Amino acid sequence: MSVSPHQRTLLAAFAQAILPPGGLVAPGADEARVGEKLTRVVAEFSPFSRRLVGALLAGLELSPLASRHLRPFSWLSPEAQQQHLAACEASSFALTREMVSGLKALAVMAYCTDERVAALLGYDRKPYKPVTGERAAAAGRLECVMGAEGNRDVEDAADVCVVGSGAGGAVVAAELAEGGLSVIILEEGLPVSRADFQSPAMDRVVRLYRDNGLTTTLGAPPISLPMGKVVGGTTVVNSGTCFRTPERVLSEWQKESGLADLNPEQMAPLFERVERALNVTPVSDDIMGRNGEILRQGAEQLGLSHRPIARPVRDCHGSGECAFGCPLDAKQAMHLSYLPRATAAGARIYAGTRAEKIITANGQAVGVRAGLLDERGARRHTLTIRAKRVVLAAGAIYTPLLLMRSGMGGGQVGRNLHIHPGSGVTALFDEELFGWKGVMQSYAVDARLDDGYLLLATFPPPGVGYSAGAVPGVGSALKERLGQYNRMAALGSVVSDTTTGRVRAVGGSPVITYNLNDVDRRRVLDSIALAARLYFAAGAREVYPGLPGLAVLRSASEVEHVTTGRWRASDLKLSAYHPMGACRMGSDPRISVTDGEGRVHNVPGLYVADASLMPGSTAVNPQMTIMALATRVARKILETQA
Repeated sequence: MSVSPHQRTLLAAFAQAILPPGGLVAPGADEARVGEKLTRVVAEFSPFSRRLVGALLAGLELSPLASRHLRPFSWLSPEAQQQHLAACEASSFALTREMVSGLKALAVMAYCTDERVAALLGYDRKPYKPVTGERAAAAGRLECVMGAEGNRDVEDAADVCVVGSGAGGAVVAAELAEGGLSVIILEEGLPVSRADFQSPAMDRVVRLYRDNGLTTTLGAPPISLPMGKVVGGTTVVNSGTCFRTPERVLSEWQKESGLADLNPEQMAPLFERVERALNVTPVSDDIMGRNGEILRQGAEQLGLSHRPIARPVRDCHGSGECAFGCPLDAKQAMHLSYLPRATAAGARIYAGTRAEKIITANGQAVGVRAGLLDERGARRHTLTIRAKRVVLAAGAIYTPLLLMRSGMGGGQVGRNLHIHPGSGVTALFDEELFGWKGVMQSYAVDARLDDGYLLLATFPPPGVGYSAGAVPGVGSALKERLGQYNRMAALGSVVSDTTTGRVRAVGGSPVITYNLNDVDRRRVLDSIALAARLYFAAGAREVYPGLPGLAVLRSASEVEHVTTGRWRASDLKLSAYHPMGACRMGSDPRISVTDGEGRVHNVPGLYVADASLMPGSTAVNPQMTIMALATRVARKILETQA
């Protein structure tokens, strides 16, 4: 679908106002063809994402009418446009700030794809550790049945139908197929290989993320919630960070869920099995990069607990692009690890296939009805899978959606959603760091884990993610800071939320509501303050906390303003990457959706094996927890087949 002429005009005007020519990075948005790139990208967006961008542009056009300018944005002079955007970024109105920050993120991302801009920043896409000698040949795309390719309705059958191919679905499929069962996997996304990870990060976000990376919760504040849509699920586009569930968390889950066997002793062998399969190892110094080293330096200065992050990798060279598909096949995402095991054992994957309803007979799950999609994602035909068991592993947003669409699971479905909201903090140093060189998410400060938050050194490619979004300013001020981008470090916080959100089905699509409570608001602010102290301890010149009215901190003595200021939840700029708990397990059907073995209460033959199962927040990145619980679910299914 095309972008309207007026929207094209607004995209170009906004980009030029926020990224004018001159400064340390000389090309302006017009010279870098930012408006043209944004027009192309937005035209490729899903209908939801186009509507979202359209709403932002409509807000942009009308917002000056309520200002001293008293006319639409497109009528203003370039100087007035810049002045208006600067005022909007510092506004006390959350929606005004969100409008600018959303469009700014798109514009900066497109700007940094320009070869001249990348060269001025020092971004060459070379891995931190040079690649020498021979590497293993690139893995090809997994063999899949491709959506509506056959141009007809299809029926198929297996012992087990698994919906989803990410951390939960891939594990269940491999364990069951290797256990002797016939398995069919349904995945809405498409298969990928190393060749798909060579384009600019912006293009990969559009292709590999659900809603083109623009999935957002509704509430105060709106929270970005990106999820992968690809064979291999979000593991293809995540950081690869692996933590075991803390023992404290498992103890809390046992108490809350009534599941006595959810304990460290019984979970440990499951974690070990997954860690061996993925070669989970801590980040070594030769691929760490300066971004991780800076966080370690700050933690050492403050005497805080810290450690390199463990990750599922083989022959990693620190390409720094984990969240956009590993260009060297080093990160052991599901399409390189468990899914090849599953297909080698006879499992079959239907890609470009959207599960629509669980089929039942006499109250028991006996299959799945799905839509076969064309290359544009449009439904063309119907796939009917008959199966003795159905395992839902579509993630904590789409598993509850499928249950609701099927009228199953009871009143707890979609409730108790945790997402780990967090903020990004960026800091400016005197030395060149080239923070994007090395492992993208490399180092952790876990000293405040029991207080509800974790800090992770994270620096994606230039222009992408919160490291760019946290850089304040518009116009010449933004260009000045972009020119210093190679001297910046960045981290993100993971807040173990006491807030719970909800997934609802509206018109067949999910609507995610989440309003940050006061406990978690305080945790976010505490995490920002600790991040600032760590950076100043490591020698930072400036820290950008991402708070309205407090764009820059210039000394450790100013950090107290973060925690003493009267910041509302709506003042916080947050993102989240760990939806979990929307079909939580427990012994009591009145307050849970599944039992301790992943079986949906009162629906024989139906299981859940993804992050939906979590009885609460994992407190850490949940991939290992998902995979361990999925292994557990698969073993229980195999035991019932014996």
